[in-house]
Amino acid sequence: MSCRITPVIQDSVVTINQYRTVSEAVELMVARGSGSLVVMEGSAVVGYFSERDLLVRVVGKKRDPLRTPIYEVMTRDLVRVEYDASCKESLNRMKEHRIRHLLAFDGPRFVGVVSMRDIAAVMTRSVSYTDLTVNVVGGVVLMVVLSVIGFLIYMVPDMLGLMRRFFE
Repeated sequence: MSCRITPVIQDSVVTINQYRTVSEAVELMVARGSGSLVVMEGSAVVGYFSERDLLVRVVGKKRDPLRTPIYEVMTRDLVRVEYDASCKESLNRMKEHRIRHLLAFDGPRFVGVVSMRDIAAVMTRSVSYTDLTVNVVGGVVLMVVLSVIGFLIYMVPDMLGLMRRFFE
């Protein structure tokens, strides 16, 4: 079974209108404990605003967060992924674009955000189940081998007695 991102898509994402200020965005991010926001115009996704955007495009450029609208500093080149994409495909896109989050879509409809951390967690869990199976099977095989060796050791005196009678 291949790993899919569907179960780890965060569908309750924090959104903000593109005309709000950076200061309002930061307040919202702090209040919701989020490191990023999906930027909207009506029901359409038009951008993504992250802590990195804040540092590089606002603080790093000495822009006034009280007067700067989000649309001037948000990431516009959105990296999308289909909601049922494989974990491997999603991680490759993140690596290629040097990002930690992807916007997940079902065709034209935005369904949520998937993070590198969540994909790694799901992939680690599936590897853990595989490791568990390998360990159980390996343990059973080891028990059988040890049982056969124990049985043979137990039978050695009888076999030696048989051999003495055969060669006498």
